[in-house]
Amino acid sequence: MTHSLAGRLLLASLVLLPLFLGGTGYYLERGYRASLHAAAEERMALQVLTLLAEAEYDVALFMPEQLLEARFNQPGSGLYGAVRRSDGTALWTSPSAVAVDLPDSGAAALQPGERAFRVGDDLYEYAWSVLWLTDADEELHLRFLVWETTEPAAAQLAAFRRTLLLWLGGAAVALLCGQLLVLRWGLRPLDRLAGDLARIERGEIERLGGPYPREVQAVTDNLGSLLEVESQRRERSRNTLSDLAHSLKTPLAVIRSGDSAAPGYAQLVAEQADRMEQIVSYQLQRASNSSHNLLRLVPVAPVADRLRATLLKVYADKALQIGLEIPADCRFRGDERDLLELLGNLLDNACKYGASRVRVTGHGRGANLTLAVEDDGAGIDPALAEAVLERGARADTLREGQGIGLAVAADIARSYGGAIHIGHSSVLGGAHVQVSMTA
Repeated sequence: MTHSLAGRLLLASLVLLPLFLGGTGYYLERGYRASLHAAAEERMALQVLTLLAEAEYDVALFMPEQLLEARFNQPGSGLYGAVRRSDGTALWTSPSAVAVDLPDSGAAALQPGERAFRVGDDLYEYAWSVLWLTDADEELHLRFLVWETTEPAAAQLAAFRRTLLLWLGGAAVALLCGQLLVLRWGLRPLDRLAGDLARIERGEIERLGGPYPREVQAVTDNLGSLLEVESQRRERSRNTLSDLAHSLKTPLAVIRSGDSAAPGYAQLVAEQADRMEQIVSYQLQRASNSSHNLLRLVPVAPVADRLRATLLKVYADKALQIGLEIPADCRFRGDERDLLELLGNLLDNACKYGASRVRVTGHGRGANLTLAVEDDGAGIDPALAEAVLERGARADTLREGQGIGLAVAADIARSYGGAIHIGHSSVLGGAHVQVSMTA
């Protein structure tokens, strides 16, 4: 299952969904239980207030025989009341508490005016400590207590759990079914991509169909580039073999037409063999010089930063300022060594012929990449803009150099389908060399 995207996503759902729904159920149950306890506390506070309203104290505590809350009058009703002194002495116990062992809670520690609510295993307990002033101006510290059974709340909680389990279980099944449908629909482009690749393997089509979703577009673009390179490689191989065969016809014909008995035949064969070896080497070199790593997108900014650090050391005596204005998403599609060679030659020329400032700008990526190198030197004569791109041509013959830097850069740009343009609008006042990758 881990070798399938759908399997991985489904396995993740099977692991995370129970955790999520289980956590949701747990907190919903805690919230419902808390609401039951809060309702019980509020209800019992009203019942204590009712007992306070009905109580009278002259010489002794007096409570009506029939209390307003009927459950206080019914033995075993589940609602019990009591009035006790601060030392725990019972002054009154409701008729409902006959034969019921009421707990002795920690309410004795309550100060006058304080209240306490406690949830026990079987009973809720609510205590209110009061200071009672009798008709004889005697202050009595009394505690009014109410207990209520937790059985109704437990039954409600159990019913809520069953309902919650039913709904969450149904939601889990529905979500898993929906996940399967979403996976099937969402991964359909990948199935189509796999089908297109299979058709390419069978030779039914030569290129990937489309369009594909944005998330896999980079993959399909790279695959398309790879297929295009492979197609070009096959075409070059066919052309190379054809050129090689055509080129070898002449030396082979010379050897075949020669007289093997003639004295100079051995020398003739050796000369033509050398010629054939040169032809083979030349064709192999042509075939190997045109391949690139087109599947990589190389960030331009780090490469330019490395070149700047190197050139600042080389031209330390000029105190150059090399500014880089290249965003992080600016990327070159190809071999990093080609980018180093291309940008390095342009920067080296700018540092060599610039006075004190050089600027490198760039934007775009892949086929839309544009790089520009400017300096504040004397610039390039418009009449020489095309000539300086030729190997060995130089605009300034007074400075040392071989005149191949711009030519090498132009060759690399052309090998990637791009071009180099010599401009005359540098903001620094010198040369403006722009590289555009248009293919």
